[in-house]
Amino acid sequence: MTYRVEYNGEELEVETLDSALDNAKHAIATDLGQISGWAVEHDETINDWFVQGVLDGKAIGPTAVVTGPEPTLTAETFPRHAPAAAEREALRMTFTGATPSEALQMAASWLAGRPEVLAVDDIGWHPMRTGYEVRVYYRG
Repeated sequence: MTYRVEYNGEELEVETLDSALDNAKHAIATDLGQISGWAVEHDETINDWFVQGVLDGKAIGPTAVVTGPEPTLTAETFPRHAPAAAEREALRMTFTGATPSEALQMAASWLAGRPEVLAVDDIGWHPMRTGYEVRVYYRG
């Protein structure tokens, strides 16, 4: 199973998601030059990743698309029991605030009131036109 990186009409296939995201970032940096950060979005419905360069808090240039492999389930690989908490798909909760600290405080308050959240996999923040967005990826 491979991941495909598409950027500016060119495609590359690699073995892991980390490698695909790194290759997407490298292609963007090579194309645009100066980059101060990255905007990485994951569309859970189609399981694609969208990577764009950020300069001075604003997304710039073309977007690279990372397409993951389609899962194939056979009788041998189909789970016969509910997956353990660590195997469950990550969920996402989004918070928007006027400042990064306001958005992070909302996320922290929400997490404090959710004992069913077993693990936080990742936290990312993105500058928006009207403030800042914090995304919390968790398993419950």
